[in-house]
Amino acid sequence: MSLQNKSVPSGPNTPWTVFCAAIDNYGDIGVCWRLARQLQQEYGIPVELWVDDWAALARFFSVPDLDTQESHTVQGVHFRNWRSPWEVSAQSLECIAASAVIIEAFGCSLPAVLVRAMADSAAPALWLNLEYLSAEDWVRDCHALPSPQSIPNAAGTAVALSKYFFFPGFVEGTGGLLREADLLARHTTLQSALPLTRSAFLAPYSLPGELLGDPHCLMLSMFCYEGAPVLGLLAALAEASESSLCLVPESRCLLSVQAFFELVEAPEVGAILRRGALTLVVLPFADQDEYDRLLSLCDFNIVRGEDSFVRAQFAGRPMLWHLYPQQENAHLAKMEAFFALYSGQSEAETALHGFWSRWNQGEDCRDLWHHLRPQLPALQRQARSWQQKLAQRPDLAANLVQFYRERCEETAREAPV
Repeated sequence: MSLQNKSVPSGPNTPWTVFCAAIDNYGDIGVCWRLARQLQQEYGIPVELWVDDWAALARFFSVPDLDTQESHTVQGVHFRNWRSPWEVSAQSLECIAASAVIIEAFGCSLPAVLVRAMADSAAPALWLNLEYLSAEDWVRDCHALPSPQSIPNAAGTAVALSKYFFFPGFVEGTGGLLREADLLARHTTLQSALPLTRSAFLAPYSLPGELLGDPHCLMLSMFCYEGAPVLGLLAALAEASESSLCLVPESRCLLSVQAFFELVEAPEVGAILRRGALTLVVLPFADQDEYDRLLSLCDFNIVRGEDSFVRAQFAGRPMLWHLYPQQENAHLAKMEAFFALYSGQSEAETALHGFWSRWNQGEDCRDLWHHLRPQLPALQRQARSWQQKLAQRPDLAANLVQFYRERCEETAREAPV
């Protein structure tokens, strides 16, 4: 599927509206923000993004006084404060209900008053439920299916609306992944001059010149959930014969760093910690473009959740995906489903699979890392191959726009002459 013409059939002032309940704070906001920004920048679609966690949004954009505002605009995307209870004027409600598309991100429920307004609208929005990402087989069967809704309008008459389930995914027949048009080019630029781009990235931290100039130094990022078996990995890095530089963005996993280095308190942003062959640097909370750069510059990335997981794949670097633990180990089934697509059965890929499995079961990975590290050149080739395979498929924004076009054409065919 190719979108040669990126114009969309809605009028120039007809927005798409996205609702985000920030369950995972920055992860949920991050996915919605990337999507809204891409729709606005690449398709010229005005987007209003309603977020229910204004405090998380304030930190996400480093705007300390955001709590005093009801709206905020960043790069053309209009954020709105989704308070509870949700109160908007009748005119605003009518405009939102008449959006070209209304998206429930990750199954959050739209305000009931908005759903009723959609039932009253002469031309209700295309209603989409943007689901979480998964590689499991059932996703392709459920993608783009309608869910009929019977909604009473102001007159008390039941109106039939359809809500469509839209599943991001890795294979044909799913909604694809978020990928801006210039993303791979940005990675290529960074990685083509790696010593220079790494030095520029690390310049604020005054690291020893011999470390930055060491061609054998392994640079890795670590962004994981609390409770991960971090201690064993750090021990393996510290006792290795070759040096490592571990970059840890500010997060809850710093509690494990504190324990490993036997600190009284969790290390602050900018801290540089050393033990044996390991140097660890605590990075500040960064915006998403800066995080993309981090992923691009590292030799190995430990990522979590959905947003950083997808971005690591497009960076084309070997990685470990830390899934959020679920009841009855449901997260392990998700991991296996993805790994079956992502990797093969070579010695290097088998070693990586073992590392993923042990890590996501909270088991010590110290010995496994020693076996995995020599396999990184082969895993680098595999990661690049996967990156290029993903790049051949339409991205999530393109698929959403195409789906909207198809519904518009379907509605036009069904309209009475």
